[in-house]
Amino acid sequence: MNQLSNVVLVRSAQSIRAADRLPANSGRASRIHALIDAFGLGEHLRIIEPRSLSNDELAMFHSEDFIRCLLATDSSCSSDDDDSGSDQSQKDKLAKFGLVHDCALFDGVEDHVRYAAGGTVAAADALVRSQAQIAIHWEGGRHHCQRNKAAGFCYVNDVVLGIIELQKRFSRVLYIDLDLHHGDGVQDAFIYSNRVMTVSLHHYDRGFYPNTGGKVDEGRGRGKAHSINVPLQRGTSDSMFIRMFSEATHCVLNTFDPSAVVVQCGSDGLAGDPHKVFNLTTEAFAHCIKSVISWRRPVMLLGGGGYNIPDCARCWTRLTGIACGKDIAATAHIPDHAFLNEYAPGFDMLVDAMLVEDENTQSCIQEIRSALSQIHTAD
Repeated sequence: MNQLSNVVLVRSAQSIRAADRLPANSGRASRIHALIDAFGLGEHLRIIEPRSLSNDELAMFHSEDFIRCLLATDSSCSSDDDDSGSDQSQKDKLAKFGLVHDCALFDGVEDHVRYAAGGTVAAADALVRSQAQIAIHWEGGRHHCQRNKAAGFCYVNDVVLGIIELQKRFSRVLYIDLDLHHGDGVQDAFIYSNRVMTVSLHHYDRGFYPNTGGKVDEGRGRGKAHSINVPLQRGTSDSMFIRMFSEATHCVLNTFDPSAVVVQCGSDGLAGDPHKVFNLTTEAFAHCIKSVISWRRPVMLLGGGGYNIPDCARCWTRLTGIACGKDIAATAHIPDHAFLNEYAPGFDMLVDAMLVEDENTQSCIQEIRSALSQIHTAD
């Protein structure tokens, strides 16, 4: 398999437009793909188009009632589908499925859901069919959504649907979540499984969304020792993140021999993200992805959080380059393109760390290490 056919990037004009309409990440997809194209990375990979998933395909994970309400394909979430016909009845149904507050319905939600899920399934299918060794879908990675409830800006759990697709060929799938927030939706979907291992490195603190992922091993039943968490503190630096990633994945590779790997690359841990919790640069993400690629398993790279759009585009463009064997230096100048002015004042790929303390104490790290050392699978 040559380098060009080794890597696929899933996107289309329709899927980019659909992703751009997500209120939490408005316009982000256009910026990401414009920067990827500006660096000429399309010459080193193949583009494949996602398709819009049907309701039946979404129901491979999500409940039919949730899908009907979310996509308004019938009157299940309208105010005139029950005896009362009241606005309160409609609000109650929306709340039941999480379609309020951070996941309120918006114009274009149906296209967003169908293409976000369809793109990740298309990426998984490329790996299943041996059409690529690395498949990338930056509009995916919506890791909070539950089977019957939207959550955390996530209206569909494309990650779970992608892993289900991968299981058509790969018996053991490792899911790694690099997002600032715990990958609760994916963990919950496979918490009883010993064929999917989830590893999430994230910030955990009382009151910090989604308030889960504080225990190193949260697996249940046959899934014991297969739902692994690395809860980190404010100010987490590149060196700390890399160290804990390396220790967690070393442990996992010694106990669980994955036949495919999925990485959610949420960039909201970057120092410049509005959350201002972790203190990461693109070096942390680059190290993690280079390590995963070195394992020589089929890899799927997904997006996720990331609310400083220029920095998110810098990060995921660099990771795309790494996948293609064309890492982009932090000092590289941003090529001229439609969104160049958004990279002022430096107009380069650099994401600076902040002068903040890394609050991960030695005792906290030792506690995580001790818990990781106790992980043994019994497959």
